[in-house]
Amino acid sequence: MSPRPQPVLRSTRLDGLIREAARRGLDIMDGVLRQTRETLQRQIDQTRDLIARDARARVVSALVQSAPEMRARFPETLQRIFERELGDSPATTTLDAGPSSIKFDQLELMDEQEVQTRISAVSGLQQALMDAEHELTELNTLVSAILGFDQVRPERNPFRPEVYVEALQGLISEMQGDSGVQTQCRQTMVPLLGKSLRPVYKDLLAYLKAQKVQPVRYVIQRAPGTGAGGVAGAGTVGAGPASGSAAAMAGAMQSAGASSGGPAGTSSQHALVQQVYAGQLTVQQLHGLVSGATPDADQLVQEVVQLILAGITADERLLPPVRELIAGLKPALLQLARSDLHFFSDKKHPARLLLEELAQHSFAYDSVEAEGFADFFADMQAALARLGPATGAPETFERVLVRLRHFWSQAEQRRQVQQQAAVQALKQAEKRNELAVQIAAHIRKQPGTVLVPDLVVDFACGPWAQVMAQAQIEGKVDQPGEPDHVALLEDLFWSVRPDQAKHQPGQLVKLIPHLVQGLRQGLERIHYPADQLQQFLDQLFALHQGGMDGVSAARMHRAAQPASKTWLAPEEARDSGFMDDLDGPAAGDTAPPTDFPSTEPMGLVDRDHETDPTPLGGNAAAAELSLEQLQAGSWMELQVDGHWLRLQLAWVNEPATLCLFSSANGSNHSMTRRMFDRLVAQGQLRVVAQGPVVERAFDAVAELAMRNSIYMDIQSDPPA
Repeated sequence: MSPRPQPVLRSTRLDGLIREAARRGLDIMDGVLRQTRETLQRQIDQTRDLIARDARARVVSALVQSAPEMRARFPETLQRIFERELGDSPATTTLDAGPSSIKFDQLELMDEQEVQTRISAVSGLQQALMDAEHELTELNTLVSAILGFDQVRPERNPFRPEVYVEALQGLISEMQGDSGVQTQCRQTMVPLLGKSLRPVYKDLLAYLKAQKVQPVRYVIQRAPGTGAGGVAGAGTVGAGPASGSAAAMAGAMQSAGASSGGPAGTSSQHALVQQVYAGQLTVQQLHGLVSGATPDADQLVQEVVQLILAGITADERLLPPVRELIAGLKPALLQLARSDLHFFSDKKHPARLLLEELAQHSFAYDSVEAEGFADFFADMQAALARLGPATGAPETFERVLVRLRHFWSQAEQRRQVQQQAAVQALKQAEKRNELAVQIAAHIRKQPGTVLVPDLVVDFACGPWAQVMAQAQIEGKVDQPGEPDHVALLEDLFWSVRPDQAKHQPGQLVKLIPHLVQGLRQGLERIHYPADQLQQFLDQLFALHQGGMDGVSAARMHRAAQPASKTWLAPEEARDSGFMDDLDGPAAGDTAPPTDFPSTEPMGLVDRDHETDPTPLGGNAAAAELSLEQLQAGSWMELQVDGHWLRLQLAWVNEPATLCLFSSANGSNHSMTRRMFDRLVAQGQLRVVAQGPVVERAFDAVAELAMRNSIYMDIQSDPPA
């Protein structure tokens, strides 16, 4: 599920900062326009080709005509984008959408001009990051603070270079002149933007420091889905899982003896050079391959397939035998890709689905010694043996996929039956608890409740509210022959009010047997534990016998065992593998243990009433993981009795307060959000894999190509 972006804290200081940043947009545009004219004029003076000179002269003419409007509109465009970034729909709230980020499937939807536009934009971002790196790093700490974050969130900084590039690109798209003029302006103007941002960032820093804004800190956090070794720097723009994949693929290419002599080993002041690798695949080449515009693409196909496989097999979350098996598919995949370019453009291509499902199913096993892995691997080997250089056709991959799905479905069917029973139990408990919360709130609002001992009120708002909620769910309220739970509750309250019952002892004596029988029958309907019911009845008897002394004693006893808000019946807890929260209150919670220790789901309540636990042991990285971030199918590891158990997220309820995990052998483990947060904070629950593996490898190829294109773009036409 996609998490909602964390809201920002609006303030007069923030509003003043936005106005100042927008106002400085005029200075930025003046500088970019001036430098662009100077650069183009210098190119005209140095060019002997009359056609090229004339083309650049047309660009200068169009730029001069459009300059007044661009100067006037740039500040207001910036203001609008700043406000968007602070609202509920920012352009991105994730770190893996960095300056060189591009999705493989975007290439098919782009034409050549759009490809060049994207390269120019990314080139400008890289230039801006290099020119203003120091100022931007410090600015992120202060802007994150003024936005109300407790740690640096560079991707939420509304003044990051991407925002300025977006604003400039938009104005260039609307300027006078044909597409060629606009393309030339982008290639020249966008890279020049970086130098103009540095003084603006210095001014924004001075403004924030004058406002006494205290910086927050950078932290190192693990991005969901990066695996055990995928640590991304929260303060590193563009850090993310794809970046690591690109680096891994590059290493694989170099070790495989790919073409050398590229910029990877070249010494340069630009950090970007360190991100360019052997092969030098460019976005333009990749676009030509995907669009089918490149003739005789055999060598290009070979390079791209090799990079994709390198990205998949470099994933350390895959067990070594699985990686070797996938690597062995290279001849068949090469034969396939040469004859069927849909492999690169169709996410549902049988070969891509096969690779993805191999990886995802293998995540169920944490080692080659894990129970069931030997059979799983044997099935894979038997099925994949049908694939070879001579059989690399889409139909063959589809037949292999069908066969493997048949193997997997046998175990999956058993697992699904158990999962469905668990989800049904959790949904039933969730619905009953939601009704019980409403009923309890209504009970507490009744005027006479203040005269009833706390012990009895807690019982009424806890177990008895569950009984009443269950009766509503079953449609047995006000039905002939069904107990009247409201009347029983009224009798219970009357029986423990000294101002009423003590004046009618005879009626109390007659009432007690009927009352006890009604309570037993009601609680049996929700399978309330008999020992806990007996404990309450003993306390109730003490109240009836002891008068005011009994009330005082009951209140003292109640102080050590407060009533619970929510509850799972024993069979619901059993069917769903519910994990009891028995280790005391969550971090930051001062409430004592609950009254339902055997089945209490602590946290199945309105999110507004939940405790937001702080990390235990200062584990800031683990605290970054939230239940909202997880997607169904994500693989996790849970520490149980000192051992790590591999689980897959099977279900999360809508408010993300309750979730269910299942293992490869079908065992279920459910927990509340509060328990989830506790386990994450204690380092006992961690992400292994989330999201598609193959798509990420494809995207890493596109990102690698983008890095190469940026480098070549900068080298061929460096800014003045």
